[in-house]
Parts: sequence; C-alpha cells; structure tokens
Amino acid sequence: MSQRIAPVPSAVAPGVWSIALPFPNPLGFAFSYCVRVPDGVVVVDMGWDSDECWEVFQHGLARAGASLGDLVGVVVTHIHPDHYGLAERVRAETSAWIGVHPAELPAIANTPADRDRHIGRMQEWLLECGAPASELDVLRADAADIRARISMVQPDHELLDGQEVPKTGGALVAVHTPGHTPGHLCFHDRDRNLIFTGDHILPRVTPNISKRPTSDPDPLADFVVSVERTREFSGALVLPGHEWAFDRLGHRLDELVSHHDERLDRMQSVVQEQGATTVWEVARAVGWSRPFETLEGRARRSALGETYSHLHRLSVLGRVSRVDDRPVRWSPVRV
Repeated sequence: MSQRIAPVPSAVAPGVWSIALPFPNPLGFAFSYCVRVPDGVVVVDMGWDSDECWEVFQHGLARAGASLGDLVGVVVTHIHPDHYGLAERVRAETSAWIGVHPAELPAIANTPADRDRHIGRMQEWLLECGAPASELDVLRADAADIRARISMVQPDHELLDGQEVPKTGGALVAVHTPGHTPGHLCFHDRDRNLIFTGDHILPRVTPNISKRPTSDPDPLADFVVSVERTREFSGALVLPGHEWAFDRLGHRLDELVSHHDERLDRMQSVVQEQGATTVWEVARAVGWSRPFETLEGRARRSALGETYSHLHRLSVLGRVSRVDDRPVRWSPVRV
C-alpha cells in the first residue's frame, strides 16, 4: 500500500475536531472526533490498535486543546478494529467511560476461547459460501491477527436509539443504524447540526453490508431501513468514519439505494443467465472495484459477505430460490 499523507487534526465545527488515525487499509485512515462537552471532551470512535495510532490520537487531542485527562467518555459507532482498536489503551490510561449499542456486544470476546470460536464460525461460513479449501488455508494464516483484533474490552454504557449521550448536556444523541453491523450507531449533535456516521454513510465508497456469522439475518434489509432513517438529518454536516466530511446527505443516500438496487439486479442476472449457484461463484462473476482474483484475505471475505447479503435479500424478495445445503445454493425462480 502506498504511503498516505495524514490530514492534520483540524476543527470541523465549533468545539469539534477531527483526528485522522492511520490503519493498514486502502482507505488509509479512520477518523476519531473530539467533541467539547461541559466537563471535558467526548470522543467518537478510537481507531486502530497500534503505537502510531495511539501517538496520533494524543497529538490530535493536544491540537484540540485537550489531553487524555480531559477525556470523559468515548462513544463507538461499531466494534470493528479500526473504530474500537484503542479501547484497551483508553481503558488503561484514562477514567473515560465507553459506550456502544448492545447489539455490538456479541462481537466482543469475554474469554480467549471466544476468539477461537469466532475463527471456527468463519471456517463454517466459508464452507457455507462454497469457498475452496485454499480460502480456509488463507483464513488459518490470518487467524492469529484476527484473534488479536477481537477486543475483550467491555463497554461501560449501552446506548440505545434516541438516547442522549452522557456528559454532553443532551446535545449528542444516539441513532441506531444497523446494516454494516447489527449495533451500528450514528450520533447526532443537535446543537451544531452534525451527524457522525461511522461506516454507515461514507462520501465515496459504499459501506460493506455482509451476511456473515456476526450479522443480523438480513443485513441489507436493515441497511436500507437505516438509510431511510438517516434522511431526517439531510440538512446536517456529515462527519464519517473515513474519507472526508460532506453535505448534501440526501443525494448520497439516493446514490447508495441505487447502488444496492443495481447490485441486486446484477446478482440475480448472474444466477439466472450464467448458472452461478454458490456465493463464491456469484462473487467471482459480479465484478468489483478490483478483480476478484486480486482480492486477498479480509477483502475477499468482505466481497463474499456482500454477495451473500444480496443473494439472501433476493431470496426473501422471491427473486431467486435458496437451498440450504452445504454449500448453500441459489437458483432461478421457476414460474
């Protein structure tokens, strides 16, 4: 991956600073946002677990006129390692509380054995998708890193839809937007008219909506409902988890709906006209931003999860038939 130049921590609104935290992904950075509140600062999301990321996080707080001692709380959009990675360091070095939606709790390990069980479920899922044995070998090679990225830090607060975030004087409100993950949250800053969207809405890339062991049964249906829910904030400045801040939220929501409609049509066509029957076969045929054969490890598993979520939605809509076999198979609807 080529070297990316990190944006300098900067004010995006009165009392709100963005901090670009580096992580090893083509997106380059995940944003953490430092929000001034009456008793100090509350942070939205906390990046990847690395020494570099921890150093940049503290530097960003300093640029915002704060320090770890001013941190009273952290609200988390979802429990992915580029958003929850610094949880252990924040817990060890500060007295700040951590808040997440309760539907994210199954993604947090209680014991090391939970991490092993997660790897086992992923193996079963790959077989369900019809992936070849070589993909299981790749998963085994990645297993140590995957285990290490599954956090064991339990949050202090469960944040439900519509709940005011503690210590913010009622300015920051949780908005439940499942799809990318079951417990994904956005946060609406009512005083400044900002919406922190995590991975729910990004300005350029479409968030990964995967059906996999940690997802809800129909994640794409969840996501479409969440997109419509987000329309009430169309006048707000959008502060996403990656890329850059933007406005015209309603226009972006329309683009995302159209994108997934097109993907549904494309996958139905692949099943009907090309005879693809498994998630693996459909994923290879539908086309991605890069050729499927060049995707590796996590990126390829994300493509499989995205394909699975669309095929499942097509089956719910009665546009393809599903046979629960090993692997799961899909076929055209017989009229």
